Amino acid sequence: MKQSESGAEYSYYIAKPKDSLEVSNTADGLINGSSSTTTRHETDNDFGLQEAKAAFGSFDVELISPASTAQISRAMPTLGHVLIHETPDMYTSVVKPYIQSVVDGGSLSWITNVIELKKETERLLFNNDQFVINIDTKWRTHPPPLTTPQEEWRNHPSVEDLYCLAITKISGIATLRDLRGCHIPMLHSMIKEGLEVIKSTYGVDNNQIRIFIHYQPQFYHFHVHYTRLENEVGSSCERGHLLSDVIQNLSMDSDYYCKRSITYKLKRGSPLENLVGTYLAALSSE
Repeated sequence: MKQSESGAEYSYYIAKPKDSLEVSNTADGLINGSSSTTTRHETDNDFGLQEAKAAFGSFDVELISPASTAQISRAMPTLGHVLIHETPDMYTSVVKPYIQSVVDGGSLSWITNVIELKKETERLLFNNDQFVINIDTKWRTHPPPLTTPQEEWRNHPSVEDLYCLAITKISGIATLRDLRGCHIPMLHSMIKEGLEVIKSTYGVDNNQIRIFIHYQPQFYHFHVHYTRLENEVGSSCERGHLLSDVIQNLSMDSDYYCKRSITYKLKRGSPLENLVGTYLAALSSE
């Protein structure tokens, strides 16, 4: 069993049953073949277990401790999704207060540990006074950062799954909605520094990297995603916004993202989807 770690919050386990695994049997008081007497029941039971063992494939286990309500919700079976057309009024009336309640709830303290370099330093690729760039925890095929020399990361087979993350150190930017024209220099820097560090560390050319923002994001502290074009995780059109397009929109209108409607997908029955549903029901009854 192999474990890769990212600070204290995340652990990933990858396991596969060994061909040499011996099946123990406790029927009729027998333990690990301690008696030479074998009943038909035991033989059949052994055969069934061996057959099941042969059918098992490898499996991954993700351990998050402590896990937030949102993290638990993401791992639960889904009831499906709904498409939300979020107007500026819906954002102001429903979504923004919800986001603030999450931020005030203290579930984002792990981000402070990351941007202050108290945790996940083994995953750190770049750091300045505005943001950090780390190996994203979703890049599970990455060589173990704690035990693999960084020079071996370059052109590693796992680079096809490349996934890195920039997290801002500037407070008060929870989502895409909070971006203004004054943030354009930071966004340009995220593109420049991200492409440079990915090229120097992994040997991947700039034209192979997708840089985008999620709305709604996984957590409410502004961050930017970097993925290889072959890796389409998180890049669906109803969630991803290319950073180059975001910069262009803010260049045309500093308040662009507080004025426009934004369409995105929400898990049915999630806290925000319930709040939006109540809001829409109240509007339709007026």
